[in-house]
Amino acid sequence: MNTYENIDNGKTEVFSVEKKKKIENVLLTLSIIGLSAMFIYVIFIWGHLPDTIPRHFNFKGEPDGFGGKGFILVLPFTGLGIFILTTLLSRIPDAFYYQYNATKEQKKLLYNQGRIYIRLLQAEIVYFFLFGVWRTAQVALGKADGLGVYPLYIFLIVILGTSIYFAFRTNKVLKETR
Repeated sequence: MNTYENIDNGKTEVFSVEKKKKIENVLLTLSIIGLSAMFIYVIFIWGHLPDTIPRHFNFKGEPDGFGGKGFILVLPFTGLGIFILTTLLSRIPDAFYYQYNATKEQKKLLYNQGRIYIRLLQAEIVYFFLFGVWRTAQVALGKADGLGVYPLYIFLIVILGTSIYFAFRTNKVLKETR
């Protein structure tokens, strides 16, 4: 366990931060695999892509903006940026919001829940981007007409569902420790 010092309202609190839970390591590994797959796939298909590829899709999943084949790199590098930022964020307990009256024990539990939440969102975003890269390439190669209607809605439902689940879970943690 590591200790973390939190200075809030002139008070100094020290609480221990548990080592990563197994689920965090699994989600981290899945995110790394997804990011790697994205970059490997782009390297693999680069020579097969036409000079102009779709770079934007409308709400129906149809391509409505085109650009050079370098646009296929936007999602992998954006995914990498999000991965780095969320990884750094998950290591800073002060970046998490705690209720003003949360006890030291509650803050520790909320921080642990927050780390799992961030890792899960990270993995969901990476795999959505992986799908986006694959499907963009498929459209560019003439093997598909567009993204389809459902992927955006599925992504929104998954992200919102995860957020709602963790909001309820956080509330439950606070109630159980009062």
